[in-house]
Amino acid sequence: MQYADDRALAAAVTFPDRTPVARLAADWARDGQYSHPLSDLSSVLEAVTVERSITGDLPAECTLIEGHTAATLTATLAGARPDDPLDMARMLSPYRPDSPLRGVSVVDVPLYLELGLVTTAGRRLVRQFTGTTRALHPSAADRTVTIDALDPAERLRAAVTLPVWAASERTYRNPAIWPYRDRTNTQWIIDHVLRRNGIHLSPPPRPGVLWAMTCHGGLAPDIGFDASLIIGRKTSASVPEFVPGAYGLAANGGQDCFAWGSGRTMGKPFALGSGRAHLIEFHIHAGAANTLHPNADGTVLSVSTSLVKLDGTTIDAAITSDGQLQARIWDNPTTTPVLRATITGPRITGQAAWHSVGLWISYDHATRTVTTRWHLDGTQTGPVTLALELLHQVTAARGNVQFRTPLPVQCLQLAETTTIPAGWGAPHVPQADLDVGLNWVTGLPEIVGGDSWSLIKQTVAAEYGLAAFDEHGRFTFRTRTRPRPAPVKSITAAVDLGDLTPSIALDSVRNEITHACALRLERDTATVYTARTPDELDTPFGTTTRTLVLDHRCRINTTVLRHSRSTWDGDVLGGYVCVNPATGAEVGNVTVTLTANDDQATARLVVSNPNQFTVRFATDDQPAFRIAGNPVTDDPTHTTITRDQASAARYGRRALELPATPFHQHPDPTTTVAASLLADLADPVAVLAEIPVLGDPRVQLGDVVTVADPDGLGGPITAAVIGTRRTHSITDGLTDSLTLRVLPT
Repeated sequence: MQYADDRALAAAVTFPDRTPVARLAADWARDGQYSHPLSDLSSVLEAVTVERSITGDLPAECTLIEGHTAATLTATLAGARPDDPLDMARMLSPYRPDSPLRGVSVVDVPLYLELGLVTTAGRRLVRQFTGTTRALHPSAADRTVTIDALDPAERLRAAVTLPVWAASERTYRNPAIWPYRDRTNTQWIIDHVLRRNGIHLSPPPRPGVLWAMTCHGGLAPDIGFDASLIIGRKTSASVPEFVPGAYGLAANGGQDCFAWGSGRTMGKPFALGSGRAHLIEFHIHAGAANTLHPNADGTVLSVSTSLVKLDGTTIDAAITSDGQLQARIWDNPTTTPVLRATITGPRITGQAAWHSVGLWISYDHATRTVTTRWHLDGTQTGPVTLALELLHQVTAARGNVQFRTPLPVQCLQLAETTTIPAGWGAPHVPQADLDVGLNWVTGLPEIVGGDSWSLIKQTVAAEYGLAAFDEHGRFTFRTRTRPRPAPVKSITAAVDLGDLTPSIALDSVRNEITHACALRLERDTATVYTARTPDELDTPFGTTTRTLVLDHRCRINTTVLRHSRSTWDGDVLGGYVCVNPATGAEVGNVTVTLTANDDQATARLVVSNPNQFTVRFATDDQPAFRIAGNPVTDDPTHTTITRDQASAARYGRRALELPATPFHQHPDPTTTVAASLLADLADPVAVLAEIPVLGDPRVQLGDVVTVADPDGLGGPITAAVIGTRRTHSITDGLTDSLTLRVLPT
């Protein structure tokens, strides 16, 4: 309930002689300031209705507080504003040359509505709707305008491709040896989708971002590719992989838990040099005294121009056990890394708490100097410049990034920039509220270019939670096991009710729930590309570049070994045989370079042939070019039935088969969801549909109310609001129609 503590507004709701008030505004200028001369439409608002309802995947008779909400607004404008020369129909007509909206698009325009009452303390307006216009209908006959609008879900339409990420089959099937469970929570998936639409639970990516990882219930990169978990360690199965962070979930770390993973920068390399600088940022739970994991050296993020501590230059951002922040710069004249410099930053003091850390680092080729600046919780240090000769700056097509969790961490980010960002280190204000989901997946489903809102609905439906944009346009995800709130108001027949007609049906009972799941895992090395014909990859003299389409989006082994005819057989997972097709002689002086592309669905093959003849990758009449990789695939489907024996004995066996979804992967979380559903469906569910009541602008979807009809159907009845229809009109004032689901006592 909004403004639950406003006593004046609460009293005004039940005044015998109420005075409703309204404010409707449209941002025709789309400047966020509602500055257009026609923005304020309140004085010509004849009637407006806002409808909100919860829609889910359960049968209609089994309606619960789950699914997703859809809010719509329909407003009728009539007459003319005091200072306007024309009525609203003509003022808003985009076809009149004298209309202020001439040449202005009238759809997808930001709009909001506030409704309220005059109280003893003055006018009280409560936000009812934030969204955008869907359609505008001027009427020449009665000189009115009807505006249709939808909530922000309508604009949640960015195409989303989930990264390639799944638990390793080898480690996941051996929990006694590897108790660390590499799984991804619903929170991570929803946050990933929201970020593609400009809604950020945690700090957004910087301009020039190369790689980012939120850790909000998963270790997959938010930005980046070719990612994998190298090591996951924890002392027992009871230690959580994720813990509450400053924003949502964070990756756990410390003496009982440690994760170490790798990936590649997205879109461009990580290159040092004049005119470039980089930001390394993260949040960490640390203090003056920290117990790091035995496998940890304090490094949080390592970034390399080629391969971390194997090739090129590597920069570590790290913390020591006594809270000292450090930048460590490594060089690789050979395969053995050399520590060139350790640059100290601020020190974290006091008890362990969440801190925001930033490192800005620049290398100047001309002066052979490294300059660093830090921030700790927004307090910036001055620049420190150090003379440093970096001799082996090998730069690969994409930089190599490695993360570690010496302590709990989240919001890791690497960006290329030339200047310190304005407000560097200022706290981020979350733009969404996301519960920790009930569901955990072992691998992200194969979704490429999916619709954002459809993906969120599918993710939430897998655990029968609730996804919604509230009256202010703020996104919320709630799990079905969230504690029931206390009733926010009482609805009594004598004051509020126009009618009360409960519907109680046996059809609402379900006591057997069938649910199917299939583990999604990253498999051991297999062949993920095979040339289809002997001459498919024929290469003439010179350098030839091709894009190869892989059998799966996956990580690939970019080391492609040359084989001879004698060693080439069906057991070779990756490699090639190169021959002269004219003579059949094997060719050994061809250079083959394979690179993973950012989409991980294709690979870049570069063949340099110094010979004057075309070379072929084949053995006799069979193609001989293969790429090895780690495909992510699903196990066979496993079906489970969860039952409520007492309900089955009383009402007979009544089954509900949950729809198939790629987000049902492990039987444990799906069984938890099924058991939660049974707790609500094992007994008849009563629904009070479309009850006419006095309009109360404070009541929201999901509120719990009590209904009392002592001279009629009795009560009190505790129920949740699962549908609202709120109308304000100049003739009937403010009225509500509520649909309630009776809750078990």
